Amino acid sequence: MLTAHQRSQLFAQLATLEHAGIAPAQAFAMIGRDFPPDVRQSLAQTAAALAKGMDLAQAGQNSGVLLPWETRLVRAAAMSGRLEALYQRLSEHYASRDRLFRRMKTRLAFPLIMLALAAFVAPLPALIQGAIGPGGYLLRAIGPPLALYGGLRGLALAYRQQLARESGATWARLLLAIPVLGGLLARQQRRDGAFSLLLLLESGVPILEALPLAGRSVADPLLRARFAAAAAALAADRSAVAETLGRYGVVDDASAVALFASGEAAGRLDQVIRHQLRQWDAQLELQWDTLAEWIPRLLYAAVAVFMVAGIISGYRSLPMP
Repeated sequence: MLTAHQRSQLFAQLATLEHAGIAPAQAFAMIGRDFPPDVRQSLAQTAAALAKGMDLAQAGQNSGVLLPWETRLVRAAAMSGRLEALYQRLSEHYASRDRLFRRMKTRLAFPLIMLALAAFVAPLPALIQGAIGPGGYLLRAIGPPLALYGGLRGLALAYRQQLARESGATWARLLLAIPVLGGLLARQQRRDGAFSLLLLLESGVPILEALPLAGRSVADPLLRARFAAAAAALAADRSAVAETLGRYGVVDDASAVALFASGEAAGRLDQVIRHQLRQWDAQLELQWDTLAEWIPRLLYAAVAVFMVAGIISGYRSLPMP
């Protein structure tokens, strides 16, 4: 599965070729020269399917190049002739996500290295004094870092599987239950749902169809249900879009609901959603940066506690004179 950086490059290249008037079959055959071999093979499969007459969205989904929510956007944009604008927005979206991931990794790298070193240092007194053997030392030294790495990799794998299949939201419930981080992830998902809604509206999809489709692009099952309920309410009583989004919790910001209402009245709902997304992005960037500043501090504290506890445990295991 492509990383955020690779997806940004992919859609940027597609936007450039679409602007130049290159047919999709040729475009997919030309891009991705610096991608991994499996991705290049998927792009070649997409190009071959397009050359045989398959539609763009289906070809991209069958080969695995496009995620399910991207497939719906591409299908709508292709029908309305707005592929270039969609590719550009997706490229910007993934570029922003890549910058966020890079900042988080940079700030977490050193404390995680310190934690791994602490795991090797803490059981040394017991090993030196003969209280534990080499096997026991390796178990104590390697166990915590492996458990931490396995947990992080498991969460990342579950996240990617959910994006690829839009199923298995157990990981989402677990993440949303984490203090501080869960609330931030919930706000991020509301933003991502609104972003999908904006892209669908810009591609010419009616609001009644766009709402449930946008809801399927988020991982939180409760938020998905809210999108679907809002769409059903709109279809049933034809109430105002902004009011319905606020009433069903799709948008939980009162000022944003008021802004959406003004845009809806003026016939510019997509423009005010775009404006609100810029504000949410600025707020979320600040909140993610704050979290990235505090997590290393907590990890440093955990390293100190771990080392002290390990050293004390090692000395307690020594025979008394």
